[in-house]
Amino acid sequence: MADIKEYSYYRRGSQFAIMEVDTTTLPNTTFQGDTLWKSPQSSIADGIEIEYSYSGKYFIETTNDVDTNITQYMSTDGKLTIADNTSTYINYATTYALAADKYIVLRKAGRFNGLHKIESVGNNTGTNNKIILTTKYSGSEAAWTDFEETPNLYYAVDVLNDEEDTIPVSEHLAKAIVYYVKAKLAEDAGQIDIKEYNMKEFYRLAHKSKASREYGPTMVIPGSHAIR
Repeated sequence: MADIKEYSYYRRGSQFAIMEVDTTTLPNTTFQGDTLWKSPQSSIADGIEIEYSYSGKYFIETTNDVDTNITQYMSTDGKLTIADNTSTYINYATTYALAADKYIVLRKAGRFNGLHKIESVGNNTGTNNKIILTTKYSGSEAAWTDFEETPNLYYAVDVLNDEEDTIPVSEHLAKAIVYYVKAKLAEDAGQIDIKEYNMKEFYRLAHKSKASREYGPTMVIPGSHAIR
């Protein structure tokens, strides 16, 4: 009989990690109560299926709008500064229309992965080839540092920061949200019957949205007193 494996997970920021129960002390372990967890190191023939939903603060509108010319970084007055310091530099103001208060997302940039807001676009041995971000960074302000690998800079980014933003949810969830808001308004007004009706519709549509993501056949088993 195959050994039964027990897994768990944890989240840290935008990172998602799988842990496996172990009874021996191995590298990369962490204790939680009386259970010893470690990074999974054994092979799994059939794999592990993970469905993970994350409601982010931004959305990359298209991954085709990406720049791969950033080469170095440094600190400017305590803020992260990135640049294309090559002889054939990119003018970020004219090529991608980057300017103050716009947002970018960095990938493959080590510790700087994620969403950043632009403070200004300026010159560094080139025209508008330097981007000063609002991100705090206390590194060197005298010398540039090379990235370990070429970062991806996504510039078509939709940030959820005001009421005009559109949240990408399914049709069922969109209707469920409307019922939830109606239920809370009815509760504040003391209309309990209306509140209960709207909450019932909210749960029904939320369940329908969840069921639409479940795979495989749905089995209906007749009860013990059903007609056969």
